[in-house]
Amino acid sequence: MKRYIDTGCTYEEVYVKSDKLGLKHYYRFTGPCIVTGQDYSVMVKGEELFQMRQTNSIMALKSLDSGDREFLISGTSPKGWDKLFS
Repeated sequence: MKRYIDTGCTYEEVYVKSDKLGLKHYYRFTGPCIVTGQDYSVMVKGEELFQMRQTNSIMALKSLDSGDREFLISGTSPKGWDKLFS
């Protein structure tokens, strides 16, 4: 099964300056929620994305909450889940 991160999102590299750590490397994945049609974005740490690709495990994205991980799997944003199940 293909994940939405690979089929429904565009991405851009983002570097965030931190006083203590220098530059931090992220990827911003953006795509339309399959329920609401509204664009939703998730910021993924570069090292976590690398680990996910190496292990094929979405759980490697440790800094994300379950709603953001689910969006990258299925394309359903947290707002979409609320619409479906509230």
